[in-house]
Amino acid sequence: MSNLYTAKQPYSLPAPAIRTREELRGTAKKLAGESIVLLANKNHFLPLDKGSTAAFFGRSQLDTLIGGAGSGASRNVEQPLSILEECRRAGIRPVPETAAFYREQLSSQVTEDPFARLAESGTDLINSGIIYEIFGKYEPPKEEFTVPDDLLGEAAARTDTAILVLGRSSGGEECDRHVPDDYYLTSQEKRLCRQVCTAFSHVVIILNSNGVLDTDWIRNYASVESVLFIGLPGEQGAAALADILVGDLTPSGKLCSTFARSYEEYPGSSHFSWDKEHPDTLKEYGDYGLDAADNGSTGFAKSPVTVYLEDIYMGYRYFDSFGKDVVYPFGYGLSYADFSITDTGIGKEAGTLLVRATVKNRSGRYTGKEVVQVYVSAPWGKLEKPYQELKAWEKTKLLAPGETQKITIAIPLEQLSSYDEESASYLMEAGTYYIRVGNSSRSTRIAGSFTVSGPVICARFTNCLSLKPCNRDKLSFLSAKGASPITYPGEEQEKRIAPAFSVLQDDITIRTTAMPEISRTAAEISRAYPHPLRLCDVADGNVSMDAFLAQMSTEELAVLVNGYGPGLPFGGFGSQAAPTCYYENGDPIAVCSHPEGSMGYVSPSLPKYGIPSLFYKDGPASVGQTAWPTGMLLACSFDPQVLMDFGSACGYEAARQHVDSWLAPALNLHRSPTGGRNFEYFSEDPVLAGVCGTYVCRGAQENNPLTACPKHFAVNEQETYRRGSARFSFDAVDSILTERAARELYLKPFEMAVRGSHVHTFMSSFNKINGTFAGGSCDLCTRILREEWGYEGIVVTDWGDMDIVVDGADAVAAGNDIIMPGGPPVIAQVRRGYEEGRVTRPQLLLAASHLMHTLCKLQSYTDYVEKEEQQ
Repeated sequence: MSNLYTAKQPYSLPAPAIRTREELRGTAKKLAGESIVLLANKNHFLPLDKGSTAAFFGRSQLDTLIGGAGSGASRNVEQPLSILEECRRAGIRPVPETAAFYREQLSSQVTEDPFARLAESGTDLINSGIIYEIFGKYEPPKEEFTVPDDLLGEAAARTDTAILVLGRSSGGEECDRHVPDDYYLTSQEKRLCRQVCTAFSHVVIILNSNGVLDTDWIRNYASVESVLFIGLPGEQGAAALADILVGDLTPSGKLCSTFARSYEEYPGSSHFSWDKEHPDTLKEYGDYGLDAADNGSTGFAKSPVTVYLEDIYMGYRYFDSFGKDVVYPFGYGLSYADFSITDTGIGKEAGTLLVRATVKNRSGRYTGKEVVQVYVSAPWGKLEKPYQELKAWEKTKLLAPGETQKITIAIPLEQLSSYDEESASYLMEAGTYYIRVGNSSRSTRIAGSFTVSGPVICARFTNCLSLKPCNRDKLSFLSAKGASPITYPGEEQEKRIAPAFSVLQDDITIRTTAMPEISRTAAEISRAYPHPLRLCDVADGNVSMDAFLAQMSTEELAVLVNGYGPGLPFGGFGSQAAPTCYYENGDPIAVCSHPEGSMGYVSPSLPKYGIPSLFYKDGPASVGQTAWPTGMLLACSFDPQVLMDFGSACGYEAARQHVDSWLAPALNLHRSPTGGRNFEYFSEDPVLAGVCGTYVCRGAQENNPLTACPKHFAVNEQETYRRGSARFSFDAVDSILTERAARELYLKPFEMAVRGSHVHTFMSSFNKINGTFAGGSCDLCTRILREEWGYEGIVVTDWGDMDIVVDGADAVAAGNDIIMPGGPPVIAQVRRGYEEGRVTRPQLLLAASHLMHTLCKLQSYTDYVEKEEQQ
């Protein structure tokens, strides 16, 4: 029986073991192979026979895209083989003339690396702030080459099969993808598609993309037999794809997000600003009848907003509830094998819904895996509900032809609740709940139902992250009243089956705050000691944490709650600026004690008190060794073990570099298909994203001496001006949404990571939420994260200057424990905030306490103490 909501459990680290480069490559290939999605396969065209000939088109056949841009990039020191080369190795014979043409075209192009150019000039990319100008500059899709008609004819004379690879690597950190010539194909791509699809009888399309792109055009070409989504599959993705194309591996991935008929069909499309190069297109408060000053944004040339008017109807929740046709639905993916899902039913046991099904591989030839997906259709009451919502799933083992597997999926009944803002509670409203089972969001059938006779309370909290009163009556959020949802023949008859059971209040244990309200007035210990107490005195149980921290001056505490380094961008070019503050005798208050950590990515070490540095490192798809598949593709595996294995492997590589906090996973959602970091994020669905994030955290932490760091907390779906612009005097974007949408969708993945893993670091985001900086939101960083969810680790800000985003003192007062990259400029902010009363000494002590407790659990502390003992 599987339960994706299992609470975190105690664990012990396994004995250290060396993982070879070859083993890690094999893991990368396995992860990609489990995740690639077969979207179409007319007439069972795939797999191709080994020894067959195919003409390859599209620059990405050779210039294969393995990862995205920015901190989420997939990087390694080796040049992986391309799609063309891996297909050749797998037994597909490329037409030599087309392969030679693309090699020649690519070899004639010179690609400038701005990072290399600046590095050669001596510029410190991290501490100068220039790195954000590079990350934030939109780079359009690379131009496709014009294929001569005579070359096309020559290739078509050799084979009737073409493999067309379409690539996307646009967008990334600080910028979103564009709609024309990005989501939609470029003119060169359209011409190439038309050429190839009319010249060849059989066309296989490979989507080597960092996100969703237009696929509605495919239906115009009868020659398109097969379509595969490989996303950004990491360094071994091309090898995994080749295995699938020749039948050495049966595809089993399912889409983590919906492919709609057009960009305009996405419900948030008109409320998402993506064109950074044309500021006049930015959505602002006034576009919605809102006042910037009332929302706290004054003195800026632009005050951008992204209003989540689609509310709870995002992704498939919208398309299903409003009966919209799509190209490829959420959860969809084909196999070479053919499966049946039968004998479905439901039951109840100790506050848990049990869903049963039997899966059979009806294929006579292919082994394969199927994903049994469970959705719930909740009744409308005071609250609207989507047509259906994914609640759980299970991927089968590898089933041989004719083999069956019985599956039981457990779902805590409280996970079927909805959030009611009026009562600040999660509740199950009265009515009939239909449980649907299928292998995609558009192929579900009712497996059973149960009833709730009256409201059943599942959790009670207090309102947080609510709309500002000045906006409440001026915004009309999307409603499904009067909409016609999807349906299918026999659905009404299925609904007439008698409910299996009733759910009562006695079935549910009401959750309240996990921790009492955080104290900000803790008494200090004033006892004098003959010498400074050290952190090891606390760890050994000789003194209390309060006594240890009470001996520190306010200036020392201000240093402690900031990163170590000159700051960004205040440090200027190079690293000549001071990395810390100094005592009156000229000694530095802090140093970097970490053997590999660099300034800007470490917390300060205070030798006087035996406090070591903590080392953070990006990113979600690579720590500079193996280039792993990116999050969006991994989510398509619908397999928690795949995410666990990825976390274990990438965590291993981070631990080998003595990393304490691996800055991953990224848990924001695919609200818009043009989101610049969608490749880094897992899904449009919060439960799928939450399960992926939880298992990445578990894999990293339960197998390696480090912690993961979920990010960007929270509601950071738009990259465009997420942190504003001092250069242009633009405020940071304000994500405006209902508390219900925030809790049910955008906070859900983070909550699941906290409840399901022992994560010790958390990263707040740059953007505002309903007028308040996420990093300066006590609602977010303290009341929800700590008091409701029970989080006990540290909260660290995202890496960036503090000129537009939250002030350092305000960040600490709200519940951030470390401001990164910090340094003297932000230390000065904290000291000024203390003098002005915006942050108190008890709040500084609380932040320092969180850091000290977390440090004692990490490898850097153990290594630091051992080194001191040896000296």
